[in-house]
Amino acid sequence: MLFSQVVGQSELKKKLRDSVTNGRVAHAQMLVGPAGSGPLPLALAYAQYLACKARTDSESCGTCGSCLRYAKLEHPDLQLIFPKNKTQKVDSKNFSSKDFLAEWRAAVLSNPYLNLNSWLKGLGIENKQGFINVDDSREVLQNLSYKAYDSEYRVVLIWLAEYMNPASANKILKILEEPPERTVFLLVAESTENMLQTILSRVQIHRLGRLNETEIAAALPGEDPVRSKQLAHLADGDLNLAKQLLEDEASVTQSIHFFIQWMRACFAVNVEAIQDLMEEFQSLGREQQKAILQQSGSILRKVLMYRTLPETKEKLLQEELEFVHKFSRFITMNNAAGMLQELDDAHYHIERNANARILFTDLSFKLSDLVLSEAMK
Repeated sequence: MLFSQVVGQSELKKKLRDSVTNGRVAHAQMLVGPAGSGPLPLALAYAQYLACKARTDSESCGTCGSCLRYAKLEHPDLQLIFPKNKTQKVDSKNFSSKDFLAEWRAAVLSNPYLNLNSWLKGLGIENKQGFINVDDSREVLQNLSYKAYDSEYRVVLIWLAEYMNPASANKILKILEEPPERTVFLLVAESTENMLQTILSRVQIHRLGRLNETEIAAALPGEDPVRSKQLAHLADGDLNLAKQLLEDEASVTQSIHFFIQWMRACFAVNVEAIQDLMEEFQSLGREQQKAILQQSGSILRKVLMYRTLPETKEKLLQEELEFVHKFSRFITMNNAAGMLQELDDAHYHIERNANARILFTDLSFKLSDLVLSEAMK
């Protein structure tokens, strides 16, 4: 991937290029950015720039042997690690990213801004959680015992490094601190909250900002600039979400409808409706459950923003607008922080395989108490 193919992030692109030009390439780096901001494509462009045989001060050549291999994600000096789980095809006790490499390459080449839920859904295992296991770390250590094939730098790219399980993270700690010469670890993450502090202390962290609306609109395919601008406005800095809205808006709004029904049930303390929604929530895969909780938090923030700044209604989907208008009366600074914290806590426990039925029911009554506490004033 070329830097020119990465949307936005111009300052960080320059910083990464300058590190190569000045011979100051850190051996362990982490690119952290919110969903859809592009840490993965930026890491791939940087890795290709490191390997390019005829790079300029601003870009890879795109035509040398290294660039052509990187364009297919098939360079022998590039090792790719990413979250996955067992499938019908790969069901052995020991498995690693290598077993899913063809599928991951195809997914990333199709959409370098994809998220974990989209990746696992493509594998047909959206009902499972993805993780990076100790077998991946073993393969990293084994591969680094060999000499580089033909590049100046070998690159180990770990996508969504926050999904390394403890055994995997601990095994890779030592090699992060003292990697072989001319080896660069590029860790890509959406958040560092759940990562080992010992990992974070060993990497140089680069933070990506959200993309602005102009950048997203320009990156969307199609010949309708008005529609592209509207979707960029709704996506709130997430290019992947904007693409999903463009391709299938109905699937994106599904979680919105779920949240609206959920909040209405909580407000009315409708136990039967909460139970029906609990069954629906429990039937989803872990990544889908987490996505619904994240989307719920996002809508709550929009409700609070709408209450404070009514003009932000332009950032709402039509499905959200009526609900947000009515619900904003019951969401204030007094209860919003508590509701967001409860959703974050639920997301945390879902990641750790909490019982979805119990969690959702308990969460529903907690949210109900918080909403009603403000409504009764």
